[in-house]
Amino acid sequence: MACFIAPLVTGILIKTLERFFKNTAEKLKLNILSTMLLGGSMVLIAEHAWNGEVTMYPPFLTAMSNPADMAVAFNEITTVGLLMTLGIAGLWAGGLIIYYKNSNLTEKVRSRILTALPRKWC
Repeated sequence: MACFIAPLVTGILIKTLERFFKNTAEKLKLNILSTMLLGGSMVLIAEHAWNGEVTMYPPFLTAMSNPADMAVAFNEITTVGLLMTLGIAGLWAGGLIIYYKNSNLTEKVRSRILTALPRKWC
C-alpha cells in the first residue's frame, strides 16, 4: 500500500547527494544506487495504481482516506519500505565490492603480464 515511499524518498536524497559530491558519488557509483531505488519505486507505484491503492487525487493513498488507517500505512512504510530499501542497498554494496575486487585483480594480472613480456612488445 505505501511501501514504495521509503525507497522513493531515499532515492531522491541520494540523487541530491550526487549533485553536491560528484567525485565521491563517482567512486561509490551512487548513480546505480539511486537508479535502483527510483526504478523499483516507480514499478511499485505503477503496480499499486493498477490495483487501485494509489489514486490521482488527494490523499493519493486509499489507505490514508480513513484517519484510523493512517497508522497502518505508516507502519508499512517503516517496516516493509525500510526492509526493501536496505535490501536494495545491500545488493548495491555487494556489487560495489565485487566491482572493486575485480578491478584490483585485473590490475594485478595486467602488471604481471606486462612484466613478463619482452620490452619490445610493450
